[in-house]
Amino acid sequence: MRSRWMTFSIALAVALMLALPVVGFAQNTRVEGNARQGDNIKDYTGIYTYPSCLSQVGNLMYAELGNNGSGTTTNPSNGGPLTFDRSVGTVMDKLFDGRWGIWGLHLRQETPQLGQGDAFSQPGAGFGGADPNHNTNEAFDLMWAHKSGTTTIGLRLHRSNMAFKDEVPGVTTNLKFDQNVAFAVGSLARNLMGYGAGIGFEMGPQSQVEIAAEYQSRTWENSVTGGNKWTDNGPTTFAVAARMFRQWKPNVMLVPVVKYTTYDLSDKFDNTLTGGALTTYDNSLRSWQVGVSSDWTLGTNDLMVWGVTFAQNHLEQQEDLFGLAAAAGMGAFDNIHATESLFPQIFAALETHVNSWLTLRFGANKGAFQSVKIEDKTAGATETQTLSFSSFQMHIGAGVKVGQLQLDAVLADNLPQNMGWLGSGIAQSYFPKVTATYPF
Repeated sequence: MRSRWMTFSIALAVALMLALPVVGFAQNTRVEGNARQGDNIKDYTGIYTYPSCLSQVGNLMYAELGNNGSGTTTNPSNGGPLTFDRSVGTVMDKLFDGRWGIWGLHLRQETPQLGQGDAFSQPGAGFGGADPNHNTNEAFDLMWAHKSGTTTIGLRLHRSNMAFKDEVPGVTTNLKFDQNVAFAVGSLARNLMGYGAGIGFEMGPQSQVEIAAEYQSRTWENSVTGGNKWTDNGPTTFAVAARMFRQWKPNVMLVPVVKYTTYDLSDKFDNTLTGGALTTYDNSLRSWQVGVSSDWTLGTNDLMVWGVTFAQNHLEQQEDLFGLAAAAGMGAFDNIHATESLFPQIFAALETHVNSWLTLRFGANKGAFQSVKIEDKTAGATETQTLSFSSFQMHIGAGVKVGQLQLDAVLADNLPQNMGWLGSGIAQSYFPKVTATYPF
């Protein structure tokens, strides 16, 4: 009897795994479930980097139902979310009968990474490809696009802000950053105002090009009247990106991608009013990548992707914002340059529609030739450390369609082996991330 019950429990777990959302980072879940960046695939999440492709989405309502943990990110080197990272958004191309363009509005629990739809996805490849800023106070994210002939322009405006002011006679305290971010004084929890623009156009019947740029002013302040004042010493963050969808063969699409991002993380400490000095710290993170993927249509609508990306992330710091200097045994205020190189990163993914309502997917990426070089360029303390390695990341996911509602999820990595708690008695989350999408 017990054996029958165990058999039934395992069968039930399999059924649940296939019938419920399985992370493919549907849309966000779909892309992340393939363990790759969204630049190489046609998916509505491209609107966050390339706002011009808003015109290709149609009418859509979505909900990011969250991840399996809250407040788990306690180290600034971790690019993951600080919250459940939930959100609700919509794209409408028939608002005002379409006369005033296509509109998108997104309501989020946490500010997404640069050019992304959530705080989990990252704009660049490698460990250094994540956006280092965290802010759990996004006020709004508004998008607009207009199509004329074969050309589309898109715009984006978004803001994240948290501020506290305490006033008593003669003394004012200002805290202008996300005070919920416990691991940073404010430099990695900046408020921001973002402006994005993009253009998409056809280059003949077989090619479509999208070019985009986003500028963000990221600022912070921690000050007391007549006392010390910590502020940013440079607010500029921006990204430029371009991609092409080239129909090479009837079932093969080539997608070359170029992207560059830069973050000014510089700080300024002014304690001249208390007899000290003005001290500045020059910190920056820059990333670039160039790559291409081949997207193969298999059968009727299955998808196989193989691709390669050459990427580099370069950090310059004069204060140890990420704990890197401490880990390398270098001084906290040394002049350190760290460079991560992926020459190249290789990625592959498969998405298959098992039937009319069930989709399964998996994907992986591998740093074929990957290295991190850390240089201490402080006068009298010159040291260089180099680590060569080959990182590997893999995700599995699935999606189920219930009526018009599409549910997608990322599966726990070990779910195929132990079938979760029902199959093994091990407490865990079956679906670390889930997305719901409703086209209309």
